[in-house]
Amino acid sequence: MSAPAAGGGPRKFGKFEILEELGQGAMGTVYRAHDPILDRPVALKTVSPALLAGKDTVARFQREARAAARLQHPNIVTIFELGEVDGTRYIAMELVEGIELSEALGALDRFPLERRVRMIVDVCRGLDFAHKMGVVHRDVKPANVRLTRDGTVKILDFGIARLGDSDMTQAGIVLGTPSYLSPELLQGAKVDHRADMWAVGVILYELLSGRRPFEAPTIASLVHKIVNEPLAPLDSRALRLPEPLAAVAMKALEKDPARRFCDLDAMAKALLVAIGATPAPDTPLDPVVRKRAYEANYAEARRLLADEDLSSALEAARRAQRLDPERTGILQIIRVIEDRLRGEATLEQPPKPGSTDATRTVAPARARVGPEATLPAGGAPAPPAILPGPLDTATLRARGGSAFRDQGTFGEPPATKEAALSPVADLLAVAGADGAIRLWDLRSRARAHVLRTDLHRRSGHDAAALALGFSPDGTLLASAHVDGVVHLWDMAIGAEVAVRMRHDESVGALAFSPDGATLATGSLDASLRLWDVGAALAGEARRELVRQPSGVTALAWAGGGEWLLTGHASRVLRLVDPHRGKLLATIRGPEALVNILLLSPDGQHMAVASHDRSVRVFDLGTREVQATLGPLRRPATSLCFLADGSFLATVCQDNCVQLWDVASGAPAAALWGPAGECFVGLALYGDSNQLAVALADGRVRLWASAT
Repeated sequence: MSAPAAGGGPRKFGKFEILEELGQGAMGTVYRAHDPILDRPVALKTVSPALLAGKDTVARFQREARAAARLQHPNIVTIFELGEVDGTRYIAMELVEGIELSEALGALDRFPLERRVRMIVDVCRGLDFAHKMGVVHRDVKPANVRLTRDGTVKILDFGIARLGDSDMTQAGIVLGTPSYLSPELLQGAKVDHRADMWAVGVILYELLSGRRPFEAPTIASLVHKIVNEPLAPLDSRALRLPEPLAAVAMKALEKDPARRFCDLDAMAKALLVAIGATPAPDTPLDPVVRKRAYEANYAEARRLLADEDLSSALEAARRAQRLDPERTGILQIIRVIEDRLRGEATLEQPPKPGSTDATRTVAPARARVGPEATLPAGGAPAPPAILPGPLDTATLRARGGSAFRDQGTFGEPPATKEAALSPVADLLAVAGADGAIRLWDLRSRARAHVLRTDLHRRSGHDAAALALGFSPDGTLLASAHVDGVVHLWDMAIGAEVAVRMRHDESVGALAFSPDGATLATGSLDASLRLWDVGAALAGEARRELVRQPSGVTALAWAGGGEWLLTGHASRVLRLVDPHRGKLLATIRGPEALVNILLLSPDGQHMAVASHDRSVRVFDLGTREVQATLGPLRRPATSLCFLADGSFLATVCQDNCVQLWDVASGAPAAALWGPAGECFVGLALYGDSNQLAVALADGRVRLWASAT
């Protein structure tokens, strides 16, 4: 660290300006700093060279950065950069302004019970996301959870995070805070995600009772109590708590990990049920009923397979699989059906030399973006000719999932973060985890171009995009990134427009106005920014700033460009007049962070997806909920209207595209991919009769009309 600047100015650490010390953590000192290159505040964690003298310590520090950098979630602090200056290693991360959870929950009357429980639900959701990415925190405690000014919960300091497949953290080394450590960790046993669940259980117990479940004057006696002594039950009557809420805390604090919740998503659901925020789950099926239902669906799958109705056979087989996932017979049938479907996606053999085929047609040439498009190595062959005509409501209601036929996959790594379809061509933009954006021609299955920033061209990596959006005429693509930067891309030349647009924190939402003149971007910095697209093309970042009461997590234009609807981490929707910056209405309904807003084809309704695992369809005229779709298996990651808005398709990070009947709010059909696939993006293309689904591994799966 260099000496303070003359006149008492900020100290310098590499490119960073150190403004003040925030505290010391498990790995070193944390500073409030400023990044002058990207003009943003950061929290800068440094570790003295003396602490990194051993190879194990260096590896542990590097593991922290790699583990945390993989986690991009509204309830987890964002990692910007890892580096080294004069022998001192550092991590630059999102600066979270707010208070520690311990301060927020210290006085039981500071927040109502429901609000406090929802804070714990957000902690569960953030940790569950990390666990599904293979990362265990291992040091969850109130000091590592902050409540931002807009009410968002942020988990900090994956400073001793342990990648699921790493064997470097040795048993017996106590790295965490004793009061929140699980019995298995203290005993040196194998640790998994349920150790974090124990810590959340301790926080919940403390929240409900005002004291920790185990207390002792010395560390040795505290460890003995945690490992050996039974937990004092919560007296729900004396504490005036719902009995189910006390039961959730007790279950999370079972000494045997196998008796806790299966994961933190299940614990979050139980908490919401306990406070009445969601209905209780359906009563489990009687084993005899489950067995009969499995056998009926198994027989149906075999019959449909024999009749060559492969799509319907796959639906029946998937129903049987959900009823009994362990049966090997249904897994074999699913593999057979999937192989048959993939076989149908290949091209017919071309005619022999000299032969004629008067009925064969040649597809017209497609417009290309940037350099000449080429097929990636091992790319899939082009699909058969597509039948014209959009799918209508009657077809979908009559045929359900069998109205589509699986056409297989194509694509390449890296992992996909976001996807968007051009409005004028069958061109899918896919944002990768490496920060680049790949453009795929869905007709030819060829990679048309790769959009890279200057930093990506130099280093092979840049901040990942959280949102993508095309201009109405398809000539521009905007990408919003985790580091707060917004890039504008000229599709005619496949290059970035030289303009600097940015927010102070991550940007998770953007959309062009219907006339293409304005680009709206929303950020966790609690601002909505309206950029002049014409000025941006001339290199001038001219914008209007509309302050918001909390972080913006979703946005969409409505009313032909007269309104902007924004979704927030605080669960509200705000209808804004973008021309005057005036709030027109506040709309409530979602029970958790709003992550997607999608306008219906007729412009009269808005689909609102939330982390409460539902999609609500609002009538924009009355601003009332017309239908609630759900519950989903996980929060939706992408939505798509079909059949003029009568149906809505959702994907939620599993291997299923769920079709919903908007009028009834009931599930209508499902399109299934092979087990193990993870769907993250969704788009309707062609003549509104084909679906493109972006997979988390970088591939794209296509479904075409089977009519």
